[in-house]
Amino acid sequence: MKAFIALVFFLPTLASLGVAQDLTSIDFHVRDIHGKQQSFQKYLDHVRNSGEKGAIVLSFWAMWCEPCKQEMRALVPVFEKYRDENLHFIAINMDNPRSLAKVRAYVSAQKLPYEFWLDPNSEVFKLLNGQSMPYSLIVNQHGKLIAKRTGYIAGDEHEIEDDIKQILR
Repeated sequence: MKAFIALVFFLPTLASLGVAQDLTSIDFHVRDIHGKQQSFQKYLDHVRNSGEKGAIVLSFWAMWCEPCKQEMRALVPVFEKYRDENLHFIAINMDNPRSLAKVRAYVSAQKLPYEFWLDPNSEVFKLLNGQSMPYSLIVNQHGKLIAKRTGYIAGDEHEIEDDIKQILR
């Protein structure tokens, strides 16, 4: 219900901007792949309260999206390199609830080191102006949008790393 209220309240504002510039006032509540309730604002507060610069990558993906899966695998070395510098990666899966077992199996088999949240009705994707996948937002520890990326081709991980370094340095 909270996600629906946030969607109704913020969607007209975001649509007029064309892109979310500030995620500090946007909250959404979803479950992670283990069934635990997650709040974006609570997560952002955790990053912000670390006392250091920090970056969060929100990456929307689905099992049927091969470029999404390629991007997640290609970013593992980047994540591992900057994880100790307060880099966080939240992969938000948009498959339907019936596919949850496949999502869990894929994540486990790939040994991906990210947080995995679920957006089965694409509410968060729409809230954050997603139009195609993969869709990633890179924000700093204050929730300010630094970069927005749609699509993936091999080599994009270097540009994403540059965006992350801009925040962390």
